[in-house]
Amino acid sequence: MLAEHTKPKFDTSQVSELVKRLFSLTPKDIRPLPSYDDQNFYVAPAEGGEFILKILNTEDSKSPSMIEVQTYAMSFLHQNGLPAQIAIPNNSGQLMSLEEMDCGYGCQKYLVRLLTYLPGVTISKVPLTPELLYETGKMAARMDEVLQKMEHRHLGVLLREEFMWSLSNLVLLEAYLNVLDGDPLQEVVKSVIHHYKTFVQPKRSSFRKCINHGDLNDLNVLVQPDDNGGYKISGILDFGDMNSGYYIHELAIALTYMMLEHPNPIEAAR
Repeated sequence: MLAEHTKPKFDTSQVSELVKRLFSLTPKDIRPLPSYDDQNFYVAPAEGGEFILKILNTEDSKSPSMIEVQTYAMSFLHQNGLPAQIAIPNNSGQLMSLEEMDCGYGCQKYLVRLLTYLPGVTISKVPLTPELLYETGKMAARMDEVLQKMEHRHLGVLLREEFMWSLSNLVLLEAYLNVLDGDPLQEVVKSVIHHYKTFVQPKRSSFRKCINHGDLNDLNVLVQPDDNGGYKISGILDFGDMNSGYYIHELAIALTYMMLEHPNPIEAAR
């Protein structure tokens, strides 16, 4: 959980000024988009094209090396035929810039990127057919396979040993069990952690390592209608949880989210 006032809260006039100053583009349409920790805006400039302006929260903005790796990973996937966004260079030729601005909490620093726009709707809004579920699993596998070939001077930042969103660090959640005091779910969570420590941790040395996207959920996968009356994957979003992990972790995360969205979770997992 981020500290108070770390999530940006810029209005459309400030976004317009940023786009004009950093990219020499004149927005004719700006729309806010959902985001958990950051701020995303759909931007359609008068000069043509469609983009996403992403303004990172103040905490993640303190880790430019991490954001550099994430941005490079998106480009690397795109170059290898996967539907990922790429960053647009600003007027200085940089793929991101640190901007000190006030969005209501006093002047703070925010990393800003302009990303390409990917068409489609989130997979959460369409029926999860067996074909689409298969394609989602196939995309997850292909993505990790490609990322495993990626080279970058800052790859070490993906180890993220204190990052709670990495399945490698699941036991860190024990420190927060008190939040569930008095809640019957506490025993369920304790049981999951116990099983992880008993049956998973001892076997991790036999797992195949890779770089995980880490958050392949129902809001981070875009789809479009295909030629057969179904849907095809048109985009992979949000690389903020990237970490060094294992192929099985990516599968577990994707399975979990697809099961949550499906009326028959066990059928979805098959």
